[in-house]
Amino acid sequence: MLTLRGAGIEPRICHMAEEHHTQLALIAAGLGVAVAPRLGRGPVPSGVRVVPVRHTMRRHLYAAWRADADRRPSIRAAVEVLRATAVELGAAGEGEPGPT
Repeated sequence: MLTLRGAGIEPRICHMAEEHHTQLALIAAGLGVAVAPRLGRGPVPSGVRVVPVRHTMRRHLYAAWRADADRRPSIRAAVEVLRATAVELGAAGEGEPGPT
């Protein structure tokens, strides 16, 4: 909304949807716009146009697991990938680290 207001457009909000599929269905029906992340967006319905934002948007991703679950190889592998990706993206050191 700040982007719209920055362009001198006051949005008229009649409905808000959290789910991406619902947002895309509303947009396809001509009933709105949305800022949606690429992650998990999936296919876009016919008639819906995707336009990249000019300014980099940022999100926080947190992982939580039971303290004793890190003994499982699948949990350890997932956490290692998340940590490596954070380092690659320059986000390492943010938040509280979990068990190693």
